Amino acid sequence: MNKLLARLLMVAFCSVLAPTAHAAGPAEIRFATEAGYPPFEYLDPSGELQGFDIDIGNEICKRLETKCVWIDQSFDSLIPGLQARKFDLANSTMTATEARAKVIDFTEPLYIVPVRLAARKGSGLEPTVESLKGKRVGVQQGTTMETYARQNWANNGVTIVAYPSYTDAFNDLAGGRVDATFQEAQNAIEGFLSKPAGADFELTGSTVDDSPILNEPIAMGLRKGNKKLKKTIDEVLREMKADGTMQTFADKYFQKENIRIAP
Repeated sequence: MNKLLARLLMVAFCSVLAPTAHAAGPAEIRFATEAGYPPFEYLDPSGELQGFDIDIGNEICKRLETKCVWIDQSFDSLIPGLQARKFDLANSTMTATEARAKVIDFTEPLYIVPVRLAARKGSGLEPTVESLKGKRVGVQQGTTMETYARQNWANNGVTIVAYPSYTDAFNDLAGGRVDATFQEAQNAIEGFLSKPAGADFELTGSTVDDSPILNEPIAMGLRKGNKKLKKTIDEVLREMKADGTMQTFADKYFQKENIRIAP
């Protein structure tokens, strides 16, 4: 093999191994999240933001060599905050629904998570009108779970109680003020069932898998028309899925059956 050919082969080999070069990102990215939804986003005992979505956001900033700024917002204020330019991305387990896509844009899909009821052990409750009639079900304001519950249950004898956060809903479940809560399964596990207050409760009933609104992927929200930022973030997200980083983060926080990385 002559020296020129050897040199060309070495250049090609190194190019394959080299990390993806990204277009220059902004000096900082302002992420908004509702930090009361473990294991997706939550505050640890020292007051630091932690969680699956937080790891994803920090990894984006790392790869873009950009400063991450995190803003804790109530979930139902995320879309208005985006529109008011208070932050750049809503990164808070937001389902990319058709209704939301009319007012904001979304990044590359991130993941899909199953939705289930949590209730007292032995209740046998199912996510159906027949099972929940006469019951009180807690949901978080502004979530797809609230939308689904109001569309399918509220007019059929089920009382839907909406809370600013699932922490409040879990407190009322433990205190007997609601009969069940309706949320992503892993959030119920991390935020309630794995704690002393949740010892007498469990995930109950089947996964709701026949509703488009509950089976759309989670994505990050952006302001309408912010094409440059969307292109930059989408490139990084596709890279993180392809190289296994996204799955590594998922394995850190979730039981295998409670999350699926979006293709």
